[in-house]
Amino acid sequence: MDAFWSRVVKAPGDGCWFLISAISGVDGYTRLTWRSGGISRTESGHRFALLLAGQLDDGVVAEHRCNEPLCVRVDPGHVVASTQSANLRYAVACGRTGAIRNPDQHTNRHARSLAVRDALAGGWDARAYARACGNAAPLDTPSLF
Repeated sequence: MDAFWSRVVKAPGDGCWFLISAISGVDGYTRLTWRSGGISRTESGHRFALLLAGQLDDGVVAEHRCNEPLCVRVDPGHVVASTQSANLRYAVACGRTGAIRNPDQHTNRHARSLAVRDALAGGWDARAYARACGNAAPLDTPSLF
């Protein structure tokens, strides 16, 4: 657990908590490997955060309400325990999946995650984060989600 928390960069206030670790080329989410009882497991960071919070039961998926793939903050505005169908409905409503999804989004999410991870490797930096995630809006502009 100490290794996990040592790699988390916390944005101020109600912001995201970013896990700065390995990122999957498949989906752009963070990954970590951990051992328990002599068994190694590889888990996405947001699922591991739910496990630490005691909310990762059978059939539970981790839903990103903040739409930030690197976020591991278990909080109603960030990562919540959900069902697969509820998670998919939310993703469709946000334009992250289905027919309205940009065909390049999958690849772009991986590249974006790498850029965000690298931008925050030295700690929270609002300008570096805005540049890495492609946000050209002024820093005091409210986000959509």
